[in-house]
Amino acid sequence: MDRTSSAVLVEPRRIELQSFPLPETGPDDGLLRVLGTGICGSDWAPYAGTWMTELPPLVLGHEVVGEVVAIGARAAHRWGVAEGDRIVLEESIPCQHCRLCRTGRSHMCDPMHTPDGLRYGLTPSSLAPHLWGGFGEYVYLHPRSVVHRISKDVPVEVAPLFIPISNGIRWIERDGGCRIGDTVVILGPGQHGLGCVIGAGLAGAGTTIVVGTARDDARLALAASLGADHVVRAEDGPLDEQIAALTGGQMADVVVDVTAGSSGALAEAVSVARVGGTVIVAGSREMAPATGFRPDLLFFKELTVKGVYGHDYTSVRRAIAVIESGTLPLAGLCTHTFGLGEVDQALRTLGGEGDPTAVHITVVPQSS
Repeated sequence: MDRTSSAVLVEPRRIELQSFPLPETGPDDGLLRVLGTGICGSDWAPYAGTWMTELPPLVLGHEVVGEVVAIGARAAHRWGVAEGDRIVLEESIPCQHCRLCRTGRSHMCDPMHTPDGLRYGLTPSSLAPHLWGGFGEYVYLHPRSVVHRISKDVPVEVAPLFIPISNGIRWIERDGGCRIGDTVVILGPGQHGLGCVIGAGLAGAGTTIVVGTARDDARLALAASLGADHVVRAEDGPLDEQIAALTGGQMADVVVDVTAGSSGALAEAVSVARVGGTVIVAGSREMAPATGFRPDLLFFKELTVKGVYGHDYTSVRRAIAVIESGTLPLAGLCTHTFGLGEVDQALRTLGGEGDPTAVHITVVPQSS
C-alpha cells in the first residue's frame, strides 16, 4: 500500500475523504497507524466555520493514539519508542527556538502563535507530507513531535482521554494552585470539566463541586463517579447562593470555567470565588464578549484570573499513569465511536446536533 485516506475539512461543514501518498521516512521521523482519535471541543470552531476559517483544507483531530509502523533510528533513540509501540501525541510540534519554546510555553508553539510552529489537527493538509491530523488512517511523525508510550491494555476509546485529563491536572494544580483541602468549583461537566474533577482529586481538594444544567444529568452523574462531592444544576437557583450553602459561606478557592459558549460563565465564576481565590478560564468563546462580568469584583476580592491553553509534558505523563492504573471508571466517558467515513456525523454530534448524551467521541478508522 502506497496511499492512505484522511477525512479532510475542505470548507466549513464539508468533509471529504481524500487520498494521500504515504511518506517515505528517514532517520529522524516516522509514521503512525491511527487506532483512534478523540474529538475535542476545539475541533468544532474550524468545522463550523466560526473561527480559524483560513486554515482549511486540513485534517482535524489531535487526541491521537496509534501504533508506530515506521521509525528512523535517531527518532527511535530520541523518543524512546520502537516499531509496534502504542503511543499518543501531544498536539503541538514546537519549533524549539522561538520565544514561547524558550520560556516554558512550547505547547503554544503552533500555527496560531508562531511562524514555524506546527500542530496536529490544525496544520493545512496542503503542506507535505499532508498527514497532520488524526481523522485519517495514518499520521506523519515529524522529527519535533512529542510522543508518549501508552499500554496496549488501555482500550482505544479510553486512551485519547489523556488530553482532557492532562488539561485538568495542569489547570487545577499548577495554574489554579489547588492545595490539600481546598474547595474547587468546576463550571461545565463536559470532557474537560470531568478531567478537572480528576485533577482536583489528584491535587487533594477537600471539596469538589461540579456545575451543569438539567440536560447534563448524565454528565453530572459521571462527575460524581469520578470523585465530585457535589453536583449543582444552574436551574436550581442563583449559583452563588448554591455554592455558599455547600461551603458554609466560604465559597471556592479555585474556580474553573470550562463551559462551551456560555457568555455569562465568567461572571458566575467570579461570583463564586472566595477572597484571594483563583479563577481559571479554559477554552474558547470564539471571541464573544463576556456578559454580566463586573471587573470591580476582581478588585474587591483580590482575585487571580488566568487563561489556560492546554497541558504540558509532565501533566500528560501523569494523565497516562492515571489511565493505565485502571482505578477510575473512565469507560463511562466514552459514549460514541464513529468510523472514518462518519467524521462529519461525529463532529456534528460533538456540536450538539446529534445524540445529546454524547460526552467523549472517538473516530476509529478501521471501523468504517
